[in-house]
Amino acid sequence: MIWKLILLLLLTALAFCYAMFQGGFVSWFLFFSFLPFAVYSILLAIYPLQTFEASREISQDQFSAGDVLKARVTLQRSFPFPFIYLIAEECLPPGLKQTQDDIPARKWFYLGLSRKAVFSYTVQSMKRGEHEFSQIRIKTGDLLGLFEKEARIETKETIIVYPSTFSMSYKHSRPQYEQGASAVTQRYMKDTSMASGIRDYQPGDRMAWIDWKATAKRDSFMTKEFEQTRTHDAVIIMDQQDSEAFEAMITFTASLSKAIIKEGSPLGFILLGSTLDTTAALPGGRQLQTIFSKLARVKPEPSQSAFSLWEERMASRGGYSSSNLFIVSVLSLELVRKLEYRAGYSDLKLYFVRKDRDRPTQEEEVLLDRLNKRGIVSEFVSEGSFTRTLKEVKIL
Repeated sequence: MIWKLILLLLLTALAFCYAMFQGGFVSWFLFFSFLPFAVYSILLAIYPLQTFEASREISQDQFSAGDVLKARVTLQRSFPFPFIYLIAEECLPPGLKQTQDDIPARKWFYLGLSRKAVFSYTVQSMKRGEHEFSQIRIKTGDLLGLFEKEARIETKETIIVYPSTFSMSYKHSRPQYEQGASAVTQRYMKDTSMASGIRDYQPGDRMAWIDWKATAKRDSFMTKEFEQTRTHDAVIIMDQQDSEAFEAMITFTASLSKAIIKEGSPLGFILLGSTLDTTAALPGGRQLQTIFSKLARVKPEPSQSAFSLWEERMASRGGYSSSNLFIVSVLSLELVRKLEYRAGYSDLKLYFVRKDRDRPTQEEEVLLDRLNKRGIVSEFVSEGSFTRTLKEVKIL
């Protein structure tokens, strides 16, 4: 900047000297014609671009993968300096990329004396993840091309793009007694094949519930008390190991989680990465929001050490009373052995997810068949057949 100022002053001095020594109308006309450009360049050099204030408006708060982001950026300044041109650009997060169909996140302004500039842009087919917007870049210059000024205005905002989901249903194969987190409220869920005691008859009790032997002994009507069916807890255990089908596995996990919560069952969630990230089993939409937030932020990891951590936790608790649904995109012999070891202690199921049109190798088919023979329901899930496969989950 200093050398450019020296060069500009030197050119102005040379033009003045030329007019003084040469004289005449043409010489002074050239000097006075050059003088406004020189003065403008000097004023631009000392004008602080940091006086600009920027704000960003995003169309919505929550996004799902594949949605379109629409944003509006507003630039304002207090002093109306006459810019010849101004380039404004949104510094997009690394995870967001524009396509040819998008409205560009960059625009030229012939601002003049205006104090406000507004531009909009779009990002189509957003990717899952947490994206942080941090800066808006502005750039301007003079007509001589000597001075180009650039500034970055800090304006931070974070959005979360949740994974996309497919519609599916989830139904349990058998009721659970005294194992779930909460009792089922519907009366028809009472299992009349499991009597747990007797009590005095109350109006509204069915005749089929009367214990006639106890009635004869006590000389008053006695009614059987039945085991109350409880909600079926489920725990989804997702492997974070890096693979080509990692994003497909995220979509499958989100869809299955949504279906289980919709059924009214408490759902737990475990991420198997370098550490064991555990979410306790709870019912309701807030639990689904917690799981989706973790799925939005999760990143693939090369480590497999969490398998040992999971096995240690299972051993310390003697197995979970809930269904353990394993979702993996990499099927290894180590995992198969660990699942086989816990097969007698827990209700285990495994879903092996691959990308569209990718078929399991012969070795992977052998491992899936090995698990099925040990009583661990194992299923191959292809990204292209999610709709068909997810509907089959209702047999669980």
